[in-house]
Amino acid sequence: MFSPEFRILLLSMRLDDSDAAAYEAGRIIEKSSPDWEQLYRRAEQHSIKPQLAQLIHRMSSAHVPAALREKLDISYRNNLYDQIRFADEFFTVRDLLRGAGVTIIPFKGFWLAHEAYGNIADRESLDVDVFVNADGLAVIKDLMLKAGYVEEDTYRRLDIEEIKKDFQEYNFDRQEEDKNVFHIEFHWGICPPGYGMNIRFDDLSGQVTRGTFQGRELEVFTPVAQLLLSLLHHGGKDRFVLLKQVYDVALLVRSCKETDWDWLVEELRLYNADSLIYIAVYLASVVTGIEVPPEIRERVESTRIRRLARNRLRLMSHGPQSYHTTWFNISNWLFRLRTRTGLRSGITLTAATAKAVFLKKMAKS
Repeated sequence: MFSPEFRILLLSMRLDDSDAAAYEAGRIIEKSSPDWEQLYRRAEQHSIKPQLAQLIHRMSSAHVPAALREKLDISYRNNLYDQIRFADEFFTVRDLLRGAGVTIIPFKGFWLAHEAYGNIADRESLDVDVFVNADGLAVIKDLMLKAGYVEEDTYRRLDIEEIKKDFQEYNFDRQEEDKNVFHIEFHWGICPPGYGMNIRFDDLSGQVTRGTFQGRELEVFTPVAQLLLSLLHHGGKDRFVLLKQVYDVALLVRSCKETDWDWLVEELRLYNADSLIYIAVYLASVVTGIEVPPEIRERVESTRIRRLARNRLRLMSHGPQSYHTTWFNISNWLFRLRTRTGLRSGITLTAATAKAVFLKKMAKS
């Protein structure tokens, strides 16, 4: 049984009947007297404060303390300001690099909020993620540094070839008075190299289209390509540990009206990871109420997929203190193994996971 706080968070995710969700949340509050501070912290943990704010505003004021409403409203407004600022900074960087022939395409972040959520205030994010061709990294470094951006600490003592070898992203910050006010990540793959998510810019060239954001045109990925990258990132890299990740998938599935499911599955199979789409869609259907597309329903509803998805949901129900436990690390390692096919994938994933855990321990010491 989930805690009252987590059950309320799950109700804030519903896309099928928001009024019924608000009514049920009110019943939980009346019966269980949730810990309001804990509820806010858990929404913060899962990056879904906008969704919780929307749920609470559909409820009677008698159910929720005014202080919590105000705290969520402030967070909601601040997120709107942040996303507008991040989008403006993206266009600054886009124009800077475009003049040198370097193309960057946003994924996740403000663009996903705009395209799938319909409101950039409704999706929390702390940075801007863009996809690039790795051949342009030297130009990116030169122009970004000349424009006043600084490399993230991890990369400052590495040359471009070392970065390409050890990473699949290259990150910069803009600072004001020694404070980071903007963070951008240039990706040419998903996950560290050992995780086998080496998708490249050229692999997605047929999925690039034109979009418009606040009257400004930009190159973007099609919704199905956005879904592919979200699955590789949220499931392959992060292992579906946040409700926001499930919500992303739900909205992308709902917005992909004419999805080429065969193409998506085949692309995931290139990385021995086609299970990720079935797990993600099952989670999205359980948590948000979206319909499972008929083209993949049989596989989504298999016993194995349901078991893996429900294990993820149970893991999400634990607080952030569990993130540093042996149980959490083992659960994530097992999830990676069970969602990838092939002996070689299992060996490389185990080695990559062990390396990541070792580096974290070394950093702490």
